Amino acid sequence: MSTIKERVERSLDALDTGRPLAALVDEIVRQYPDPFILANREAARLLLKHTGKVMDPRFVWWHQFESGSSSPLTFNGWKHSGAPVKSMGLAELVVERFDVQFQDAPDQLDQIGGFYRQGARVAQFDERNEVHLLGREILDDLWALDFAEVYRAAIERFWSDYGRHFRVIAKINLLGQAAKALGRGLISQLDCQRLRAVAANGLTTGVLPTLALLEQDATHPPLTVSRYVFGETDRGSLYRLTAADGRVVLYMPWSHEAVRGFDSELTMARWLRQHLQSTQAQQAFVEGAHVNPRDDSGRRLIKVHLQGIADSRSDEMAVVALSLFKREPGKALFEVLVDQVLIEMRQTAEVIQSNAALRKAMWQGYLSAFLKVFGGFAPLGWPMSLTLLGAGVGKVGLDVDAAVHAVDEQVRQSALRDAMLDSLFTALNMVDIGFTTSFGSLAYEAPPHEIRASLGQWQRVRSATLPVEGQEANALVAGEVVQSGRLRGVRLGNDGSCWITLNGLNYRVRYSHELSVWLIVPQDNPFAFTALHPVRLSDQDEWELLEPPRLLGGAPAVAAELPSLRSEFWDTYCRTELWESAKLSTKAIVRQKNVLVGAGVVELAPGQVYDLDARGLPCVLRAGRPVYSYRRGRQFSNALIEDYTHEASKVNDVFRYGTYAHPDMDDYIGRLADTLEALPANNAVTLYRGGHATRGTGGEGYRSGRLQVGDMLVNTDLSSFTENPYKACEFASTGSGEEEDGEIRGFDDSSVIFELPAQRYQGGRPISPFSIYPMEAETLFLPGRYFRIESLQQIYGEGYRFVRVQLATVPEPGTAIVHDLRTGQPFNRDIYRARFRNQAVADRFIPAAGGGQR
Repeated sequence: MSTIKERVERSLDALDTGRPLAALVDEIVRQYPDPFILANREAARLLLKHTGKVMDPRFVWWHQFESGSSSPLTFNGWKHSGAPVKSMGLAELVVERFDVQFQDAPDQLDQIGGFYRQGARVAQFDERNEVHLLGREILDDLWALDFAEVYRAAIERFWSDYGRHFRVIAKINLLGQAAKALGRGLISQLDCQRLRAVAANGLTTGVLPTLALLEQDATHPPLTVSRYVFGETDRGSLYRLTAADGRVVLYMPWSHEAVRGFDSELTMARWLRQHLQSTQAQQAFVEGAHVNPRDDSGRRLIKVHLQGIADSRSDEMAVVALSLFKREPGKALFEVLVDQVLIEMRQTAEVIQSNAALRKAMWQGYLSAFLKVFGGFAPLGWPMSLTLLGAGVGKVGLDVDAAVHAVDEQVRQSALRDAMLDSLFTALNMVDIGFTTSFGSLAYEAPPHEIRASLGQWQRVRSATLPVEGQEANALVAGEVVQSGRLRGVRLGNDGSCWITLNGLNYRVRYSHELSVWLIVPQDNPFAFTALHPVRLSDQDEWELLEPPRLLGGAPAVAAELPSLRSEFWDTYCRTELWESAKLSTKAIVRQKNVLVGAGVVELAPGQVYDLDARGLPCVLRAGRPVYSYRRGRQFSNALIEDYTHEASKVNDVFRYGTYAHPDMDDYIGRLADTLEALPANNAVTLYRGGHATRGTGGEGYRSGRLQVGDMLVNTDLSSFTENPYKACEFASTGSGEEEDGEIRGFDDSSVIFELPAQRYQGGRPISPFSIYPMEAETLFLPGRYFRIESLQQIYGEGYRFVRVQLATVPEPGTAIVHDLRTGQPFNRDIYRARFRNQAVADRFIPAAGGGQR
C-alpha cells in the first residue's frame, strides 16, 4: 500500500468524522448571540420598513446638530451644515437610543438631526446625502423594539437551543489544544490521554472524536477541576486539572499555549512564579482574566494578586499564594466553563440601555451614566465564550482593538469559523496528513445545490458532447490507480489530488461527503462554486458521467432550435431562499474583500481620518490627488461607488436615454470610471446576470433565434453581474416579489440569464464591499466591453424556464455586427453618442475604432 493512498484514505476517514462537526461550527457561528450582529439586523429591518430597500446599515448615520434650516427639498423638511454635535451609525443607535431629552419631545429630532449616507466630516447634510427616515418614527420603533430585551432573549434562546452544541465545540477546542501541546512537548502522552478522557468516554488514543462521542459527557473524568479566581471580575483565566497521581495540567483558554503539564502542584507553582516575573507574560494573564477595559480598579487588583505570586520567596510560598485564590467548583470541566460563559453573557446584557432604564432616566430628568456597549462581540471586550470555542482574539487574525470593535459582520464570522475549524483540524490529526487541500476539504461549505441534490434517478449522459468538456487535464497525470474501496478507479497525484479517466480524458474529481459520490471539478479549484457533475463506475469499471432525468412532460416549446436541458443547479436557485441567498452573498463579499486587500487598497492607519476632496467627498489624498477607495481594517469605503449604488438608475439613465438627473453627471461618470479602473479586475469566479422584459433586458431575441452563438454583444452602460445565482434568478423572473420562501419564482419567455464562466472574461471590478447594497454580490463592467455568445440553451425544470446565454469577453468585435447587451438590439454608435451632453464620455468607452454598427 502506497504512502499516498494511506494518507488519502486517512483524509477521507477524518473528513467523514469532521464534516458533521464543521456543520456544527457553522451553526454555532450563525446562532451565536452577538450584540453587534443583532443590532445590525434590527437596523436593516428598520431601513427595509421605512425605505423598502435592503441597505447596509453601516452606510446610514444619525447626525445631531445645534440647529437646522428649513428646506422644501429634503425628506424631513430640514437641512444642516457644519460638524454635528453627535454622530452614530444606525446600528449603534439601536443599542444606545436617542438622548433622553428627545424621548418626550420627538418632533425636535427632525429639526436638529437627520439620517445621512455620509459621516460627520462632510460639510453639508441635505437632499443630496439624506436617507428617507424620520427621527420621530425611529424613536417609536426603538421603544417598540427594546433591543436590550431582544439581546437577553437571544442569549437564553441560544443556550436553550444550542447549549449542547456549544459544549461539543468547546471539547473540540480542548482536544485541538491538547494535540498542539503534545506536539510541542508541553504535555505528556499520558496528559493527552487524560484530557481526551475528560472530553468524552471511549476517546482513547487513535479514536476519532465523532459527534456522537462528543455529545456524551465523560462519566468518570480522570482529572478534577480547580479554578483560580484573582479578583471578582476574573472570568476564568486559569484552571487546574489534577490527576489522582498528583500530576497537573494547567488550562489557560486565552493563551496560544492553552494547556501545559506538570509533575506536581509544586512544579506548576514554580513555572507560574517564574513566568509571571515577565511583564509581558503578566499583562497577558491580566488581559485573559479581566474582561472590562473600563474597570481600572478590577484590573489593578488582578495585577496585584499576580504580582504577589511572582514575588513569592520560594516555590513553596507560591503554592501557598495560589491557594488563596483556588476554588473547588465540584463540577466537571465543561460544566464549569459553561456556567462561567453564561454569567459573562448575562453581565453583558445588563449594560445595554433598556426601556426600563430609559424610563428611569426620564423620570429622574437626566440620562444615567452607562457603559458604551456598541462595537463588538461583547461590550466589555472579547468574550470568553468565543475563546473557549477556539476563537481567541489572537487566533482570529485581528488585533485586539479591531477584533473587539470591528463592524464587519462577514469578516468577523469568517474569521471565527476559520479559527474554530483550525482547532477541529488539529483535533482530527489532519495536520499530519500534509496535503495542502486538507484544510480546504474540512472548511468547504457545500452549496445548496450540492446539499439538496438527490441523485437516485440520475442517468448516464448519452450526448456526444459532455457537459464537462473543456475541464479535462492538458498534461498527463501520473500516479497509482487504486483498485479497491472508496478510491477504486481513482488515480492519486503526489499532492493528494484525485483523478479519473472518462472517455479517454483525465478529469479532476472531489469526493462529496454530502452525496457520497465523486464529482468532476475544475482542476485548479476543486471547491469552486459550479454545477454538479457526478460520476460512477459502470459494471465494466468505466467511469460514467450522470445527468438529471428529463421531466415527464418534456421540455417547454421553444421557437429557435435551442437545446433544452434539465439542471439540478438551477432547480435550486430558481427558488426564493432568503437565508441561503444571504449565505452565498456573504461568501462573495468575503472573497471580494480578499481580492481588494491583496490588490493593496489604501488602508487608514489606527486613528487616521479620511481626507476630503474639493467637492467635500471622503477620500485619501496621495501627492495631492484624491484616492476614493480606502479601507479601515476590512471595512471598505468609496464615496463615488456608494453614490452609484444608491442611485444607479440615475447614472445609467444617461447611458440608456440621455436623461440627466444632475447637470454634472458627465463629470461624475468620468470620476466614477477613473476610480473603478483603479480597482483590481478579477475573473476567479463565475458571474451571472438576470434579465426580463419588465426591466428592459429580456431574452426574446435569443429565444426567437435572432441572436445566435458567435454573435457579438457590447455593454453600453454600467453593467452589473452577480456571484449569487439566486440574485440572477430574481432579476430574470417576473418580479412579483410575493413568492413564499422556498417557492419557485415566476418565469416567462422573456426570462434570460447570462453566464460568464470563471477565467473567460476580463474587466470585471468587484464592488460589493463598497456598495450600499452589498448582498447583491456585484461585479461591475464599465461600458464598452465586448462579449461573444459561446452557447445558448433553454434551461427548464418544474415551474421555470429561461434562456441561458453563456458569454466570454473578447478584445474587439472585428467586422461582426454588434448588439446591445441590455436590449439585444443592433448597436448604433451615432445614436449612442447623441445621448451625451459631452460626447467625449461616449468616446472614452466606445471609441470610433471599436465600431459597432454605425
